[in-house]
Amino acid sequence: MTPGQYILVVDDDDDFREALSEVLSEAGYPVQQAENGEVALARVKDEQPGIVLLDLKMPVLDGWGVMERMRGEAKSAAVPILILSAYGFEWEAELLGAQGYIPKSVGMEEILDRVRKAAGPPPMRH
Repeated sequence: MTPGQYILVVDDDDDFREALSEVLSEAGYPVQQAENGEVALARVKDEQPGIVLLDLKMPVLDGWGVMERMRGEAKSAAVPILILSAYGFEWEAELLGAQGYIPKSVGMEEILDRVRKAAGPPPMRH
């Protein structure tokens, strides 16, 4: 992640999205949230995130649709996507271009550890 970029947390579960965003923020990462795929795509279009943490099962536009549309756009095709899901789909997600798959069952500390590996250290605060 380069300075000025943020992590986009996309999940329709308000409690999970808020909790994960808080963990990431406390670790020093700038975070934005989206409650569904349409909101996520609007955020990606306005300002490129450094990485997207994406749930698969959501109303309005699911994670599969978000990945397909992001990978079809030159501007967002290279943005790393980590899938967060309570369901299996690891190999399917990688086929569609996800950089990784994190089961929600692993807990917040494990999710944070995997985000650090994918995004690098948080940007320095001034």
